[in-house]
Formats: sequence, structure tokens, C-alpha cells
Amino acid sequence: MFYEYALDPQIVATWGERKNYRFYIREFKFGKGRLVSRYPKKWFKKVYESSQGKSEMERKRLEGILQELRKNVMVRRENPRWDDKCNDWLKNAVLEHERFPFHAILAQVNPGNDNVITEDEIDDKHPLWDIPLNIPVRRKAEEMAKVISGLLYYSRWIRFIDPYISPARPEYKKSISTFLKILAGSRPVGPPYSIELHTKYRGASEEFLQQFYGKIVPNGLKVTLFLWQEREDGQKFHNRYILTDIGGVAFGHGLDEGRESEMDYVTRLAPELYDLCCKQFNDKSSIFDLAVDPLVLSKE
Repeated sequence: MFYEYALDPQIVATWGERKNYRFYIREFKFGKGRLVSRYPKKWFKKVYESSQGKSEMERKRLEGILQELRKNVMVRRENPRWDDKCNDWLKNAVLEHERFPFHAILAQVNPGNDNVITEDEIDDKHPLWDIPLNIPVRRKAEEMAKVISGLLYYSRWIRFIDPYISPARPEYKKSISTFLKILAGSRPVGPPYSIELHTKYRGASEEFLQQFYGKIVPNGLKVTLFLWQEREDGQKFHNRYILTDIGGVAFGHGLDEGRESEMDYVTRLAPELYDLCCKQFNDKSSIFDLAVDPLVLSKE
């Protein structure tokens, strides 16, 4: 549902042309699921260098789309592999792909690599370009995690939101634990700087919560637990989401495991709904009240 693309700077340098601009600013818009890799670290510089000779209007459009990419859909890899002795962008991108795979590499030519796609090959039905909005998934932890792996793999901050996460419900233990293991593992963007769990307050003591979550929070990871209570005649806490800095998804049934044959639908959030959810679930929520102070869970 969220996939990283490495983009040849020489191709992106042409996106200031009217036809290209209209197409790509739509295809790499926030909420579409396509993430742009800042590869290499001097990717922007290489794009600008490749745009020399373009008209003033084309360079202005190019600057506009680059600002949108930088703000909304940019993956900032830590210490990407780049050979200064080889200034060939595609060869270097293939080497980096071996370290941490991209979903696709958009290049001027395809040397026969299955993960490389050219502009002439872009089509809504192409397996490297087709990004589904909804995905059916069996309600088992590993399969749920696989569907949202890109979201967890590239995000810097994450909020898990489900009103029914509870120590008394073991079906959450495996799924939340599986999600957290991805965040604790090796990721191209490095460790996350913020992980939050948002659920309803049910009166459990801090000691009890620490004991339960201490069993599922991986070593070295810090998770902040937010316990909310509804306001009288206010919004009901019902829907289930995962929100991150690169986008969000909704789970129809919940973040817990279900029966062996039970299915769920995972849906990528539209920008408007994403913005609303981010406002509803933060430390200054406008619709719910914190029952107790946020609880930091960690195992050092």
C-alpha cells in the first residue's frame, strides 16, 4: 500500500514540462502510496543540475513539484550506498537496491532488471506502478504486517489507534508485537523517533500495563501509551487506524488477530481523513480527554 521509488534525477528534471508536471504531481501526491526515495543524499542537487537549460516556467514548475515531494512523500534513507568513483546513477541505485530493496527504480533505460521501469512502461496495470487503495487480508499477525510493511518500514513516527487494545485481550498481543518487531528491526530510514499506542482507558493500573506491554515491546524501543476517555455527548472512540508521517491506513475490524478464516479490509487514508485523524489523536486531542498521563513503555 506504500512503496518506495528511486527516481533518476535526469527524468525528474523534465517534470517541469507541462505534460509531465500534470501527470507526476498527481501520481506522487500524498495519499497515493508512492514514496520518493531521496537517493542519493544529493538527489535534489542532481535534479537541479540536470534541469539546466530549461525555460524559466519549466524550472518554476519543477521547483513546485520538488517542494511537494520534499514535504509529503520523501523517504530519507540513512547512509545509502553510493560509489563516488562511479557517477552512473542507475548502477549505484541497483547497488543500493541490493542493500535495502526499492519497490521500483524509474530509469531512462532498463538493463534487464526486474525492479527497473522506464517512463514508456508506466501503466496503471504495470505491477510496479499499480498501487491498490484497498487490500483484503486474513486477520493473522504476519499477513496483516505484510500488508502494511511499507508503512512501518519507511515511517519516522507511528501511531497505532484501536479502542480495544487491552491486556485482557490476548489477540492483540501477537499482532502489536509483530508490528513493533518491524519497527525495531533494520530499516533504511533508521530507528523511529516516536511510537504511540492510543486506546480506551479501562482502569488498569500503571504496574499492570507495564507488565503486559513489557512482554511485547522489543528491547531498545520506546512506546508511549495514550489512554483516552470519551466526552459526554461527544465523539465515540470506535475506528481503528495506523497513522505515520508518510500516510495512514484504516482497519475495518481492528488491529487484533481474528479467527483462522476471518478477513479484513485495509484501506489507505485520503489526505483529508488522514489530517482529521492526526488532529483527533495526539497529546492535544480536540475530541477526547486523557484519562491519565501518557505512559512510556520501554525495555532498555
